[in-house]
Amino acid sequence: EIVKEIGGAQIMRNTVALGAAAALLCFDPEIIKEVIADAFPGRDKIIEQNAQAIDMGFDYVKENYGDGFPCRLEFSEATSKIMLTGNEAVALGAIRAGCRFYSAYPMTPASGVLHYLAGKDIETEMVVVQAESEIAALTMVVGASYAGVRSMTATSGGGFCLMTEAFGLAGATETPVVVMLGQRPGPSTGMATYTAQADLLFAVHTSQGEFPRVVVAPGDVEGCFYRTMEAFNLAEKYQVPAIILTDKFIVESHKSAEPFDSERVPIERGSLLVTDEWTSEERYMRYKITESGVSPRILIGTKGATVLANGNEHDEYGYTTTDPGKVVAMAEKRFRKREPLAEEVSDLEPVEVFGDPNPAVTLVGWGSTKGPALEAMRMLRGRGVKSRFVQVVYMEPFPAEELRGLLKGGGEFILFETNMTAQLGKLIKLNTGFVFEHVALKYDGRPFNPGEICARVEEVL
Repeated sequence: EIVKEIGGAQIMRNTVALGAAAALLCFDPEIIKEVIADAFPGRDKIIEQNAQAIDMGFDYVKENYGDGFPCRLEFSEATSKIMLTGNEAVALGAIRAGCRFYSAYPMTPASGVLHYLAGKDIETEMVVVQAESEIAALTMVVGASYAGVRSMTATSGGGFCLMTEAFGLAGATETPVVVMLGQRPGPSTGMATYTAQADLLFAVHTSQGEFPRVVVAPGDVEGCFYRTMEAFNLAEKYQVPAIILTDKFIVESHKSAEPFDSERVPIERGSLLVTDEWTSEERYMRYKITESGVSPRILIGTKGATVLANGNEHDEYGYTTTDPGKVVAMAEKRFRKREPLAEEVSDLEPVEVFGDPNPAVTLVGWGSTKGPALEAMRMLRGRGVKSRFVQVVYMEPFPAEELRGLLKGGGEFILFETNMTAQLGKLIKLNTGFVFEHVALKYDGRPFNPGEICARVEEVL
């Protein structure tokens, strides 16, 4: 009735509700009006109608319900905290990591990275491209990285399906690229605006053939920022593709955090040679066989060096070959990277542990399950239950040694995942031999809530 009275659109019912909520919480409605005015600059009629809607909703509650509501919304002391989404944190991490080329095709829930970076392209001197498809997006990223620029894309499950061949091209050509895979329920279109953790094994094993890669799954906005920076470093140092595995719940939810430390993860570009001229007496070999498996990488256009890239199996120079000896040598060269890569990952806290060192129950999970799990632990503490949360962050290379020690000892162990097939549980079994007796799986498109986790713990105990 209020909306009709002011001649506004039906959507202004939400503004009326805001005014009513402000009255219940004794919050100054003028602050809401200021926000609306900032959101609709130059649109005086809309601003005026929304202001009326706020006032009328506010007055209705005050006249009919008074001040009986016990909760109050008051200003707190000034805080240094920032508020952002996981998408924005990934984008900021990419900027700080030195990413200068971003290409993507919009797809929920990953579109937020494109939107944020598109608004910062001039400020950051980043080329931001909305490609015509996911196939084009990743092939552009591979090409930009081949030219020496740190490059990235982001998508969701259906889009990543289209990217798998280009992902394999990055593996074959040993071109460092970074892909954020924001999960949502599948198969096919699934539920575009809901959340899931069902693409883990897809990410770890994606594309045909075998080649090393990095898969990292942050659990909060801080992780989205810092782990993105790590992904760029690892991709470039070891010349492998890297996946930042997120989900709708983490990348589109707003969270508060302390300001990020932009110096915490220094930029490391590995064996990239930046020089005007290749002066070695030895002819440049892009895929030179080395003890570490990492070959010298030079910018295309460098005088005296021909930089070949070849998606076919190739020799050290990059020329196509089917010679059995050269094929074996090149495959083994690529996989020699994995051991030093795994060693470096082990220094990056690939498993994070929270809670009591002598728990009655250990919760094991990954990604956005972290938030509900930590809240559930606080609830369990209030009920006298000692608990611990083990968050697996790196999925490939998998931190088997770190996990083995944490999956021993007394107490119960419960695996929590938002997928139907316990995909992390399968990875843990494959790499450590540990099998969970207790598993809690949710696959309705909604994240776990702390109450559900507590209920499962109490059921097990």
